[in-house]
Amino acid sequence: MEIWKIVKVHRVKRLQANIAAKTSYYLLLVCLALPLMVSCTTSSSAPPETTGKQLSAYPLKIDVLGTKSEFLVDSQGKLKTKINLSSADNGVNLSLNEGAMLLDKDKKPLQTIHVAIDPSPPPSPDDAYTIGAVYDFSPHGANFNPQIKLSLSYNLEELPEGVRETDIYIAYYQDTEWKKLLYKNIDTERHKITTQIEHFARFAVLAPKEHPTSETPSAMSSAPADRVEIVYFHRTNRCRGCIYAEEGTRYTLETYFKDELASSKITLKVLNVEDKENAPIVKNMAPLPHPCLSIR
Repeated sequence: MEIWKIVKVHRVKRLQANIAAKTSYYLLLVCLALPLMVSCTTSSSAPPETTGKQLSAYPLKIDVLGTKSEFLVDSQGKLKTKINLSSADNGVNLSLNEGAMLLDKDKKPLQTIHVAIDPSPPPSPDDAYTIGAVYDFSPHGANFNPQIKLSLSYNLEELPEGVRETDIYIAYYQDTEWKKLLYKNIDTERHKITTQIEHFARFAVLAPKEHPTSETPSAMSSAPADRVEIVYFHRTNRCRGCIYAEEGTRYTLETYFKDELASSKITLKVLNVEDKENAPIVKNMAPLPHPCLSIR
């Protein structure tokens, strides 16, 4: 009996020794592996900024008079693809370049764009007629950098007597008044007028009540040119210098030639030479380097 107890105690001690040895072994492995685990966890969950990690993408839902589409913007509000979207009746067209910054009034990425006909439009300004519908672009306060293109169609039959197509312009209603947008490009063949906007509001085509009287052929032939057209050409992929040149030109005109722009004595067109719609103009002006500023 005593011998059996001695054997049993010996076995227990051997088992305890084995457990202690294995425990020490596994603790050593854990101690050796812990720095590697921490390193891997740190590098995978928080990569350094210099690795160029991709930004999260968010949906941007656009509704133009019932024509609905969805696109992606990143967490900074930059558009991931180029957008050229028209309403079903082709009355409204929006064109946004890839990389354009779209932010709401709180400087957060824009999530929706909604365009609808204003059921209760504001009254026309005292010096102009409203041609067609007034369009409400929301959310109000949304802003864009660079500017986006807005095109509105107009009915030639709605123009008042004596008003020429080249006299009309796009204006926006804000703070209880209409404000004229200086840039315009009029397509008299398709009866469409294009401008550039940097924020949302209510937009419409306006026609001035007072328009220049037509000159006789003799007076026109002897008089100097009464209009200057400035055309700035660029490609789709624009460098900082190209954008700076356009902004400088626009600033100069709007600062020192505001009256001439308002009366259309000076007009500014910004054209993408790679846009098929501009091919006839580009061909007429060729050969020209790009970017290029043409004054005629």
